[in-house]
Amino acid sequence: MKNLWKFVKTSGIYFIGTVLHKLITFFLLPIYTKYIDKADLGTYDLATAYINFLCSILFLDIWSGIMRFAFEYEGEERKKPITSGIAIFTGSTVLYTIVLFGAGCIFDIKYLPLIYLYGIMMNIQTLVGYLARTYGKNALYTTSGLVSSFVTVACNILFIVYFRMDYSALFISACIGYLVNIVVLGWGIKLPKLISVSAFDKDLFKRMLIFSLPLCMNSVAYWFLTSYNRVAISNVLSVSENGLYSIAGRFSSFITLFTTCFNMAWQEMSYSREAQKQTNQGEFYTTALNSYIKFLCMGLLMLIPAISVIFPIMINESYADAKQLVPYYLLATIVSCISSFFGNIFTAIKKNNVLFYTTVAGSVVNVVSVHLLLPVVGVQGASIALFLGFMVNNTIRAYLLKKEIQVSIDLKFIVAWAIVYIGVSYIYLHANAIINVLTVFVGGLLTLFVFRKELKEILGTIKNR
Repeated sequence: MKNLWKFVKTSGIYFIGTVLHKLITFFLLPIYTKYIDKADLGTYDLATAYINFLCSILFLDIWSGIMRFAFEYEGEERKKPITSGIAIFTGSTVLYTIVLFGAGCIFDIKYLPLIYLYGIMMNIQTLVGYLARTYGKNALYTTSGLVSSFVTVACNILFIVYFRMDYSALFISACIGYLVNIVVLGWGIKLPKLISVSAFDKDLFKRMLIFSLPLCMNSVAYWFLTSYNRVAISNVLSVSENGLYSIAGRFSSFITLFTTCFNMAWQEMSYSREAQKQTNQGEFYTTALNSYIKFLCMGLLMLIPAISVIFPIMINESYADAKQLVPYYLLATIVSCISSFFGNIFTAIKKNNVLFYTTVAGSVVNVVSVHLLLPVVGVQGASIALFLGFMVNNTIRAYLLKKEIQVSIDLKFIVAWAIVYIGVSYIYLHANAIINVLTVFVGGLLTLFVFRKELKEILGTIKNR
């Protein structure tokens, strides 16, 4: 019960910040779809996909390693994993600079300096954000995110609407937003005081490097399981089709709006729990996993019909074809979120090697499927391939986790939900706004019914406190 209350409070802090952040950035969609051509938006999306691939290889997901090892130290001793981790991060930054500008000498890359700066600022912001969470500065973390979101939105409006800049405005605005976030977080956690050359531990450096390498390989494989589809769409179809796909993907932010805060709170609690060597792993993770799956699935039942009402208001008619892509894309997003949750469990119990093999299996399925499906069903094939890849990934992870710590999944709920989701998707594509609003209401009632036990426990905990 104590863990439940702690989880609820931490999730609440993240939720407030995440909701406002997503809402702020979501309101940029009318501007994007009105002022930016589909081909330009597709090109921007493709460039960010390549940057994410490069960063996945070079930066080793070291921020996760820092956070994981930091929970094993207290007080001044925490400077050891932080300093050692930042040493790895610095080396990665040097390699990133060499590789990107080396590629610029070979290929004609438009806006290369902006793309380079985008990657640098994104990674520094992620690193500082993880440090803030490591020290329990959750309110600071969410506040800085909100401030940077407002700045990013303001810059986008200024550059795109007033100055009529092309998609380069997206890179510039993002960099300015990242910079504001870094400054606020760095000042809040007193970043320079967390780093000490004398705290560098060579043995710990090696252990963190070994710990992070599987995360790196998993991130690369994960890129092929997710972002590669943008490359495939651009090459097999066109960058304009990728622009439509990217707009459909923007609606997945409604899902990550909830999962981000849930995962962050869960990550902290699970890392702390493992550091304290607590028992009953199977029961603890089974309860958390099934609650998470139900949370995602029930939320999607309300989200899909809600988007049907919102879409024509927020999206310019030139991007209207993106509407039919949403149900498949969001279904794939749900399955990917479950995969991430599995990954957090394996990271918490220090079984990172499992992540790589399972992600490779899903990646192979996705890459093969996307090239088979795109010529047949068009851009919709990218979402179907993504779904198939993550289903394979999750199936293997569930099997291995069951063998490792006896974690099991409520398959009856998943089957029942899948049947309902087919009906909701049909309503989304064919019914009018009134029917979709009623569907949202029914979904809410079903959600309350599914979570009646959990809500009773939470309310009882609040009352007792």
